[in-house]
Amino acid sequence: MKPYCETVSKLLLPTLRALIAKELMEKHKMTQQDAAIKLGVTQSAISQYRRSLRGSKIKTIENNDEVAKEIENLSKKIALDELNPLEALNDFCNICKKVRKSKALCSIHTKVFPELENCTICLK
Repeated sequence: MKPYCETVSKLLLPTLRALIAKELMEKHKMTQQDAAIKLGVTQSAISQYRRSLRGSKIKTIENNDEVAKEIENLSKKIALDELNPLEALNDFCNICKKVRKSKALCSIHTKVFPELENCTICLK
């Protein structure tokens, strides 16, 4: 059985990083290298996000206005160096919690394990 956290680490976290990287590069005119440094990943990871080779599995997140706004706010704070690493991590975790509570990953998780259809673990 795959715990929800495995789905989060394989699908959600790369998607969130990809969306934040996109914001940093498009709205804040950062290079891939600058975005990589800010996000604590490699430049090649940013390149893969950019080309949708990584972090593009969950399209529903991109269409979630509340999550999009949170990503926009976090990206702006990162670009302007308004957060220390602990604050940035806290904001990132709060976005993840919002996605979990929105049930955006439930359909993916229950496709793998249909017996989890009535699961509410991640909503707590």
